Parts: sequence; structure tokens; C-alpha cells
Amino acid sequence: MTQFDLSRALTFIVILLVSIDVHELAHAVAADRLGDPTPRSRGQLSLNPFVHMDQFGLVLLVIMSISGYGFTYGRTHVTPTRLRFGPQRGNALVAIVGPISNLVLAGLVSLPLVALLTRTFTQLSSSELTFLVNFLFDAMKINVLLFIFNLIPIPPLDGFTILGGFLSARQMYALAPLQQWGPLVFLVLILGDPQLHILGNTVFPAVDSIDRVLCSACSGA
Repeated sequence: MTQFDLSRALTFIVILLVSIDVHELAHAVAADRLGDPTPRSRGQLSLNPFVHMDQFGLVLLVIMSISGYGFTYGRTHVTPTRLRFGPQRGNALVAIVGPISNLVLAGLVSLPLVALLTRTFTQLSSSELTFLVNFLFDAMKINVLLFIFNLIPIPPLDGFTILGGFLSARQMYALAPLQQWGPLVFLVLILGDPQLHILGNTVFPAVDSIDRVLCSACSGA
């Protein structure tokens, strides 16, 4: 049985709260700039994570972080028909900024991480250095994972909405059944990956490649 690690659980909770908050705020700002007043009217143009997550999402965050996996979700209310460029292309623009925000956040986090690994901050004690390196490395890796994961074209992930920006209305109508069964397919991918290795052979290698680009010094840490 895996021993419970309180420090690890708290690390996941803090990182995911910030990362999902930034992700959903990016959606809200994009929708607002594209003419949809819905996020503003719901108070979602905010860095307050609790306006982007419902009670179930918060409970899921705590439970999954305690279990050692660190997983939850956020939501931004958007009315696609009010978006500039039409509901499909406008919504695709709103969708894509979410994953991009996580990639940018990962890049920002990598800067102090590289500085710490190259011993720029020599005044830090060994324990302080270890804590900060581990925290920043987890933050970078989680945000790269959110970037890649959200690009998978399966609803309710952003990738499906982004894909819709390149399809006709008829093609989107043909994919309507996927919107109903998408969450189940998504769940099967997550729970069945130890046996199926679909994510293990696609998502995780992509995450590792981006991690190496952002922090080449991490491989020798």
C-alpha cells in the first residue's frame, strides 16, 4: 500500500488550483474579447479559482491529490453564438488559448527552475533548494501535461472544440454522438491506460519532449 504523502498532496492541490485557474481565465478573457459577455456577467474574469471550479471539481481535486494522481477540471461559461467569427471558429479561438496559457505558464516556471539547477541561488540551503526544485519541476510538468492533454480531440477537452473550428457545420453534426459518449471514452483512456498504453505511447512522450526543451538541465537533476 502506498504511504500517504501530505506534502505531495498539497503540492498537487496548489499547482492545479493555479494552473486550472490560469487556463480558465484565459478562456474567459478570450470569450470576452470576442464579444461574449457571459464570462464577465458570471464573474469569471477573475483569478479567484473558486469561480472557475464547482464543488465537485474541488472535492475531486482533493481526493485525487491525496491519491497521488492530481486531477480535476474547471469550467468557463461561454455562449458560442455570441462570439465573433461564428460559434465554431469563435469557440475554437476561445478553446485554444486555454492550453496555450498552460504552455506559457510552464515556460515561465522553467526559468527559475533552470536558475536553481545551475546553482544561481547559492544562498539557499540544501533542503530549501530541493523543495523549490521539486515544486517548480512538478509545476512545469503538470502544465505541459495540461497543454498536451487538452489538445486531444475528444469532448469535453479543448481539442475537440479546436477541431470544430476547422470543420463544417455538417461535419460537426456528424460528430454529435461523440459529444455524448466523449466523456466515457475519455474515462476509458484514463483508467485503461495501464493496459492500453494509448496515452503512455502518445501524450507522455510529447510531455517529456517539451520538458526537455524547457529545462534541459532537468535531465541531470
